[in-house]
Amino acid sequence: MAPTLRRPSIARYSWFWLTFSLVGVNVCVLLVVVLASPAAIHNSVTAIVTAVLSGTAGGSACVWLYLNSQRKRVLEPIERIIEATHAIAAGALSGRIELDHEAVLDVVRIAEAINGLAEKAVKDITEMRRLERVRSEFIANVSHELRTPIFSVQGYLETLLDGAMEDPEVSLQFLEKAYNNALRLNVLLSDLIDISRIESGELKFSFRYFDVEDLLRDLVQSTEIRAAQRNVTVHCDVISDSPVYGDKERLTQVMTNLFDNAVKYNTEGGHVYVRAEPIDGAMRISVRDTGIGIPTEHLPRIFERFYRVDKDRSRAVGGTGLGLAIVKHILEAHHAPITIQSISGEGTTIAFMLRTGENVS
Repeated sequence: MAPTLRRPSIARYSWFWLTFSLVGVNVCVLLVVVLASPAAIHNSVTAIVTAVLSGTAGGSACVWLYLNSQRKRVLEPIERIIEATHAIAAGALSGRIELDHEAVLDVVRIAEAINGLAEKAVKDITEMRRLERVRSEFIANVSHELRTPIFSVQGYLETLLDGAMEDPEVSLQFLEKAYNNALRLNVLLSDLIDISRIESGELKFSFRYFDVEDLLRDLVQSTEIRAAQRNVTVHCDVISDSPVYGDKERLTQVMTNLFDNAVKYNTEGGHVYVRAEPIDGAMRISVRDTGIGIPTEHLPRIFERFYRVDKDRSRAVGGTGLGLAIVKHILEAHHAPITIQSISGEGTTIAFMLRTGENVS
């Protein structure tokens, strides 16, 4: 691109061509007079000169008026656009170009386009900062979550190597604790891999019709053993036998996470109610517990990665902090928004809607 200083401004460009046009008009007038009556030139030189000078003066006045009007309608608005654009480029993204009503339409459209770019830049930068903050929090959370079981395993093994292996009872106890922490580490890494594959789009879903009653009753049966250990009773109520449409394997993962949370965060002698019922041509699946509940202020963030209402209790019962985030991502892929209702001290209900065979196009 040629240097800016070598390019003419609008004012200089307009002066040149308007003056050139004015001269051309005068020349054309003289040529017409000469060709029409050559003999009249000698008798009317004064009149011709007067006409040319008058035309030149009138044309110059018109040129000046035109450029003056262009200065208000074009040149000054363009100067404002340039100043505002430089300010935006320097980082003042909150600045906007404001033009008077005298500005011509084309210049106004340019200003609106630049304002639109500035607004988009603000949104993009805000989103980038949010993602950077999320990334930093994610890395910090992952580091913390990984460090805890690794340090625990390391501590137990060091104690065993320092002589605790000589005591069979102590060595067995420490080996069990190290093993449990290794299992916790494996679950955490599996959840990290799952959520990474889902968010990157690498995880593919296989949608088909399947019987939701069989799925729920099988999961309830497998959950009853863990529930019995905590003296929690699980109930299952499926009202309709209509097949649902979705990825059975991933929905199994969803229900397993919901069942585990309903049992882990329940109270002694509590209950878990699993229900599937048709509503408005879809299947509503809900998991309700009579557990400790979730305070209202925590509900908006409950599906965030690594977010815990009670960190000590979550770690005590073996949660990774990723279960509900995975649930949300899987249900979003099914276009099944999840809802949560909870009262602290009374229990929590999590529900979502799945399409049935009757309304799948």
